[in-house]
Amino acid sequence: MADDKIKIYFGCQHIAPIENIQREFHVGSLKVGIYANNGCGKTFISRLFRLLELPQKILVLDENGCSPTDPLIRFGYNTGSFVFKITNKDGDVVENISLNIQRNAIPAISNSSYLYHVFNQDYVEENIRVLNYEKDSDIKGYILGKANIDLTDDENKLKRIENDGVNLRSHIESSIQTYIAKNIDAIRDIKRLQEYKDFLNLEAILNYNNKEKAICSKTVEELLADYDKVKSIPENLPDISLIDNVSIDVGIIEQIVEDLTKSYSLSSFSDEFKAKIQNKQSFIEEGVKLFSDNICPFCEQKLSIASISLIDSYTKFLSDSEAQTIKLFRNYSNKLRETIAILSNIDNAVSKRENLYNEYKTKYIPTLENETLESVSVITSLKRSIQQLLDATDKKSTIINIPIRIEDNVIADIKKHISILDQLIKNNNQKIEVINQKKSKIGEENKNIRRAICKSAYVYLATRHNDDILKLNELRKEYNVLNADILKRKEAEKISKKKKVYETIKSVLDYFFSGKYTLNEDDFHLIFDKTSLDKGQVKHVLSEGEKNIIAFAYYLGDAHLKIEKEDDYKKLFFVIDDPISSMDFTYVYTLCGVIRDIKQILEKIQREKIIIFTHNNDFMRILCSNNIIDKKLLLRNGELGDFNENFTVPYISHLIDIYKIARSGERAKHTTANSIRHIIETLTKFQNIDVSNNSIQEYIKANIPNDKKSYTFINDLSHGGWRSEQIPITDDDYKEVCETIITHIEERFPNQIKYCEKFK
Repeated sequence: MADDKIKIYFGCQHIAPIENIQREFHVGSLKVGIYANNGCGKTFISRLFRLLELPQKILVLDENGCSPTDPLIRFGYNTGSFVFKITNKDGDVVENISLNIQRNAIPAISNSSYLYHVFNQDYVEENIRVLNYEKDSDIKGYILGKANIDLTDDENKLKRIENDGVNLRSHIESSIQTYIAKNIDAIRDIKRLQEYKDFLNLEAILNYNNKEKAICSKTVEELLADYDKVKSIPENLPDISLIDNVSIDVGIIEQIVEDLTKSYSLSSFSDEFKAKIQNKQSFIEEGVKLFSDNICPFCEQKLSIASISLIDSYTKFLSDSEAQTIKLFRNYSNKLRETIAILSNIDNAVSKRENLYNEYKTKYIPTLENETLESVSVITSLKRSIQQLLDATDKKSTIINIPIRIEDNVIADIKKHISILDQLIKNNNQKIEVINQKKSKIGEENKNIRRAICKSAYVYLATRHNDDILKLNELRKEYNVLNADILKRKEAEKISKKKKVYETIKSVLDYFFSGKYTLNEDDFHLIFDKTSLDKGQVKHVLSEGEKNIIAFAYYLGDAHLKIEKEDDYKKLFFVIDDPISSMDFTYVYTLCGVIRDIKQILEKIQREKIIIFTHNNDFMRILCSNNIIDKKLLLRNGELGDFNENFTVPYISHLIDIYKIARSGERAKHTTANSIRHIIETLTKFQNIDVSNNSIQEYIKANIPNDKKSYTFINDLSHGGWRSEQIPITDDDYKEVCETIITHIEERFPNQIKYCEKFK
């Protein structure tokens, strides 16, 4: 069942001085005042609210990796949290902020139902003080008002088009993501590639404007198969050896052809003798070389006269020109046979390299699958031409006196075929070097295939979703045309943001100064008694209290900068932290009046939404007594409780503070000295209306004669420091002084201490 009041849940854990606050309370309206002494965490809470209004993009880690939210986290912890939830009177949750903060990390800022506008010292420092309390007049933009014509039907149609577009886009995105997740994302390191980032994202596919850069001859499936091949390459796979270059001396061939055409003289030896020796001429030549002193080199026996005579005949024949000629042509034949053998070896080597090349490219280097080693069939022709010469030299060695003529084209063919073979071997070796390099740099081959996969997938996905993409573009076009028409009709109702900021600032200044200070509408220069203050003068002319008034006026003016359309005023939520610093008491009353009239000052606000933090009793009392706030809370000792309006009497609040230090074991805070001073001042007033440092000192001497520390506390520490010649102050010193004061009051006003006992 719905409550008849608004329900607010407030949770804060490990935020600066706050250990853990969990509080739910009910309000009649969203106008909340929270009283807290300094050091209780109210400013930190305002900073949490301010995070909700800051753009996510300005929250960045510094050069040391520290987050701007790190100072918000309580000492000794690495995380903090903030929860702010509002449930309306009908039981509907209208705001649900959940903010988690972690050291050295940028928090994700929750989407909010409201437009939070925070006034605290951070706002003043960043927006006011840095500009020397001058207001920047360079304000652009407009606030769209409510059009006089009824745009409901068109806006509903626009919404339907938008929803159709969102749903269709979501469908396309889901299909694309499913495909990429299933087929692409499992490939190692593919997400690191620039091609993955450039091509495999929704916007790139929807626009399909990089298709010229994504030309790919293979399908994704083919490329995935190639990728698997590359992955399977064995370690230490040997290189393919290069093919030896052809080494054929064309000059010798030309000499052979020339010598074949010559006619050589025959010797006088008988044909029978020549035939006998020619069959074993090489053997005889070697044997003659071994002969010495008529002794056989084999049996080492003395040769007969007949044997010696035969050897002499052998020797004479071998030195004869006929024998030398026969030997020459037999050498020619041997060289030609060697050449033919070399060519055969080259042919075999190319065949082996070709088989290995085809194996490597097929199994491991798919990018070369269309490459082949060139055929060296020219070797057959070359061997045929050389064989022709060989036949001629063999014949010539038997008929040296008869010329043998070789056709001119044989030499030309041999030269041509050698040149062709040389180039073929060179080309093939280049291809072999390429595949060896790719094999040794398989990582680059792998990367190239992954790049190709990204491009091919891009083309595939864009083509596959082409119909839906065309439909989506049509919806976009229809939406843009209709939206432009609606905005055009609303244009007549737009309001200048600069004008609204000016009007609000001027109105607030009139509240406080009644014309003493006002604002120039064009350049926003502050005007003092009808004199425009030049740049840099403001900070010297205004008092500290007046500066804070100016800052608050600018703050209310800046509320318009958050507004885009008139309905946004309903979302404004003001969070205000101690706006009365250094203000005269009259100005405090005026400020309360400004907060009370904020609805009239900003005009378009229907129901105020305000949280006010303060440590000032008088300010809190005025807010309470004038019903400016609906709910009154007290932030104290890490708890958020209901506020007792008796606490608006400063003396009671300060007395409870030092009582808890003296009697309940609480540790002193930086405000403790101020609390002691306020109590002594109040006690002094019972005897002397005019309170001064001398009268405070005299009261202590007269009423607490044995006390040695209280005056130092209230005089030195309440003004910001401890004199260097004094010994360091300790928690025990604080406790001792607090106990001294409490004991003194207990003796004179025991009921005051009994009242404090309720707050142990």
